[in-house]
Amino acid sequence: MEMSSLVGLRIMYGAAVVGAGIVGAMTLIAPATAGRYIFANATEVDVFLRILGALWLAIGLVAVAGFADPVRYLPVLLIQLLYKSAWLAFAAYPALASGRSSGGLIVLTVLFTMWVLALMVLIPFPALTFSST
Repeated sequence: MEMSSLVGLRIMYGAAVVGAGIVGAMTLIAPATAGRYIFANATEVDVFLRILGALWLAIGLVAVAGFADPVRYLPVLLIQLLYKSAWLAFAAYPALASGRSSGGLIVLTVLFTMWVLALMVLIPFPALTFSST
């Protein structure tokens, strides 16, 4: 794999550590703060939203290992590609198309769209063989 591709993957892993890891930890440890600053002034971050925080924290923690071996840990980036694409297709874009938008939704939609496009370019899909050898 080319060095520039590895650098790009490491940037995405770093962004996952910072973005998913910190947001996930905040959602679990300081839910009121997460509600105020991350979830559009939500007055309560309930137990179901904290499941998302646990997932994000797990992604952030596993992404740390992606620095050492970017190809081996590609599945963590693939999970991000899939869940962000699903959210964009089934939640964000329909909400924007129907006129139900807010500044936070627009910002997150742009961010996730850029993230998905970057992953589609950077992930070496042939390396995702999932073989046991």
